[in-house]
Amino acid sequence: MKKQIPYTYDALKNEINEFRQKFPGLKVSSIGRSVWGKELFCIQLGSGKTKILYNGAHHGMEWITSALLMQFVGAYLDAEQSGKSLSGFNVAALSKRATLFVVPMLNPDGVRLSALGLPANLDFATKQRLLRQNGSADFEKWQANANGVDLNHNYDAMWQRSKEMETEYGIYSPGPTRFSGPHAESEPESRALADFTRDNKIDLAIAFHSQGKVIYHGFLGKEPGNSLKIAKAFTRISPYQLDNTDGIASYGGYKDWFVDKMDRPGYTVEVGVGQNPLPFSDLPKIYAETLPILLGAMTVA
Repeated sequence: MKKQIPYTYDALKNEINEFRQKFPGLKVSSIGRSVWGKELFCIQLGSGKTKILYNGAHHGMEWITSALLMQFVGAYLDAEQSGKSLSGFNVAALSKRATLFVVPMLNPDGVRLSALGLPANLDFATKQRLLRQNGSADFEKWQANANGVDLNHNYDAMWQRSKEMETEYGIYSPGPTRFSGPHAESEPESRALADFTRDNKIDLAIAFHSQGKVIYHGFLGKEPGNSLKIAKAFTRISPYQLDNTDGIASYGGYKDWFVDKMDRPGYTVEVGVGQNPLPFSDLPKIYAETLPILLGAMTVA
């Protein structure tokens, strides 16, 4: 992987193209487009009956999760092609057991803003709106999409409660974080992921965020099937610990929606420790810590 800092949408596209050339049979599709028209890529690994979905970069400044997932995809494909194991896991057996869908960058517009600032080709009105919403020309901490909606507060999981709590956090309009949008799934990105999840009847889903090195599981006490058992298994094979959200973070997230509406095991994995955006130099450690979960989830669903 090229150590581009930060990991941008262009880096993602370049890496996908490299994978397509190296692995001609690779299945890459698009689940939709962002506000600014960027493809929301989805990479398929394996062909087994169990359907699993990993996604990264719901939040713009958490672009390191995209780099993490792409490093995993590359390692998985290398192992599959060579017939070798990956961290002790038989990849050929995993591919027969499960179909894994990886959406590495759900929020490419937010990543663009956090990583590189305002695009030069934006019209004047949009630039002024974003500058006003952000409060400065420094977008490094930007989490939301190009509309100023926090995608991980935009799902139909007690969305109205998330909306009601915005004023408690000083949020009154679109901006860099925690604005839930005008209604659940109002944004093309969150709607695309929810539609893809529904259409493909996903059995287990993990949303990768940063940071904290914790695993959030269940939704308001709801633990579908063996959800808690799987979460505890993740803590035995990795340094991650279980935790529970509080406040506004408890509602409207992708994991919350998946658990609540799909009634299947869903998790948020917060990778790394520090302040977002985490530096690219943290990726090797994050990858080593998270790889057991990335592989292990394919054996337990």
